[in-house]
Amino acid sequence: MTGALNFRDVGGLRTSGNSYLKKGVLFRSDALSRLTEDDLTKFSDLSINTVIDLRHPEEEEKARNRTPAGASPRSVNCGFYAKGTMKLFTAVNSGKTNAEQSRELMKEVYAHMPIKHVKEIRQAIHNLLLPQGTPCLIHCMSGKDRTGLVIALILKAVDVQFDDIINDYEMSNGEYQAVDVFDGSAQKESVAAVMAADPSYLRASFAAIDNVYGSFDSYLSEGLMLGGDRLIKLRKLLID
Repeated sequence: MTGALNFRDVGGLRTSGNSYLKKGVLFRSDALSRLTEDDLTKFSDLSINTVIDLRHPEEEEKARNRTPAGASPRSVNCGFYAKGTMKLFTAVNSGKTNAEQSRELMKEVYAHMPIKHVKEIRQAIHNLLLPQGTPCLIHCMSGKDRTGLVIALILKAVDVQFDDIINDYEMSNGEYQAVDVFDGSAQKESVAAVMAADPSYLRASFAAIDNVYGSFDSYLSEGLMLGGDRLIKLRKLLID
C-alpha cells in the first residue's frame, strides 16, 4: 500500500504444532487515512469484513480512515492512548531525553498496555470471533505499538512461537508514515528509539503479564476472557 506502509498479512506464520496461520484472514496496518485510489482497489480485493481501530477517538477524528465505497467493512473503535505515552512525548520533546532514556520510557508504556488497557484489547480480539468478524484488519496510527501488542497477543494465543512473533513485530522497522507528535526540540536519536520496533519493548509487555497474572494462560482466561470455547474458536479461525 502506498498510503499504509505498514500493511501486511500475518498469515503463513507457523505454530508450535507445525500448523500455519491462514492467509487472507488477519491483517495489520498503520492508519488508513492516506490510502490512494489504487490502495482502495487493493483493499477491496482483500474482502475485509472488519476494521478494528486502536486509535483513540481524538486521533480517529483528526485522520479519518478511507475504505472502499460501496463495500465498506464494519468499523470498530477499541482505541486508547497507552498509559505513559503523553509522559514519553513530553520528555522527548523537551530535548533533554536521550535515546536510552527514551527506550526505558517505551518499556514502561509497553508494560502498562496489556494491564491498563486489557478491556480495549479484549474487545478488539473478541470482535474477531463475531459472525463475519474475519477477514479482519487491526490497525492504529503507526501500526507498531498498540497494533504490535494486540497482534502479538493473538499470535501467542494460537501458539505461534515467540521468536516468530518477535520477527513479525520487527517487520515494522521498515518505512513508516510521518507522525506529528514530535517537534524540533526532540533529539533525532530519541525519536528513532521511540519509532523503533525494539524487541525489548514487546518483551516488557509479556514480562508485565507474567508479573501481574502469573502466566500468559491466566492472562488469556482472566484478562482477555479467552478460555475454553472462545480460544478454540480463535484457533480454528486462524489456523489451517
